[in-house]
Amino acid sequence: MTSTNPAGPDPAARPKRRTFSPEYKLRIVAKYDAAPRNEKGAVLRRERLYHSHVKELARNKAALEVVGRASALLGMISESAD
Repeated sequence: MTSTNPAGPDPAARPKRRTFSPEYKLRIVAKYDAAPRNEKGAVLRRERLYHSHVKELARNKAALEVVGRASALLGMISESAD
């Protein structure tokens, strides 16, 4: 089949990117963390998520912890320099 639209495919036909609320993210990460090792995949399949979704969240959490520790350390250094 060929498209009759000279401007190209209908942009409305593209699937929308899913968005997740912070509450949903926290709930799913808690479920994932609480699941036994052999059932973590089932949690992801049930929610139609990929392992990379959870991995990205873990990486962001770790990065925030590092930034928080660095900030605390810089604060301590700043206080001792005064």
